[in-house]
Amino acid sequence: MATTVYFVRHGETYFNRFARLQGWSDTPLTKKGEEDAAKIGRVLAPLEIDYLFSSDLKRAVDTARILIKQCPNTQIGAPIQKKIFRETFYGSFEGHSNEEGAIWASYLGGQRFRRIGDLVTEFGAAKTRDLLREADPAHLAEGSQQLNARVKEIVAFLQGLPDQSTVVVASHGSIIQYIASVYGAPGEQFESLRNGAFMEMRVTAEGAQVLAYNQQSL
Repeated sequence: MATTVYFVRHGETYFNRFARLQGWSDTPLTKKGEEDAAKIGRVLAPLEIDYLFSSDLKRAVDTARILIKQCPNTQIGAPIQKKIFRETFYGSFEGHSNEEGAIWASYLGGQRFRRIGDLVTEFGAAKTRDLLREADPAHLAEGSQQLNARVKEIVAFLQGLPDQSTVVVASHGSIIQYIASVYGAPGEQFESLRNGAFMEMRVTAEGAQVLAYNQQSL
C-alpha cells in the first residue's frame, strides 16, 4: 500500500505580506497569492489527481480552487475541506507580528531571535511550538503534544485512502513543516515553506516518508 501526497502551501496572503502570525485567523490571498496558486496548479497538472483536500481556512480553500482549474487530468470540481489540515494555532499571538511571537518565545529558551523560523532552526519544530505555547498568556497556542496528535490523525486519514492514490492537500506552511519534522530523515532541517511550494510524501500502512520538500517543480 502506498499513497503519494502533495502538501501545498497556500498562496501569499496579506498577513504573509505584513509578516503577521496567521494560524487559524484568515486574510485573503493577494494578487501574487492567486498567481502562486495558479502556478503550482500548472506544475501539478501532469498528475492524475484522485483526491483534492484543503484545510477549512479560506486561504487554503481558495488556493485549492484556483489550483484545480489548471489540472485537466482530473474531474474534481472542488476541494474537500478538512479541519485537520489547518495551520498551527498561535493562541494569543494570532494576528501579531512574527517578531513579537519570536521574541517572547525565544526569551523563554534563553536566547533572542526575531523570527520564528530562526527558533525552529535553533530548537527544532517541537520545542519551538512548546515555547510558543508557554509564552502565550492564554497557553492556547498548539504545542508539540497537540500537534503530534493532529499529525497522527492526518497520517491515519491518508492511510485510509485507496492504495496507489495520488492526493493533493492545500494546507499551510507551519503544519507542513511540522509534519516534515516528524516524518523526515532524523536530523534533517526543514526551512519555512514558500507560498505555493509543496512537500511530497509517500504514505504506507507502516507510516510516512518525506520524498521532497519546498519544491515548485515535479
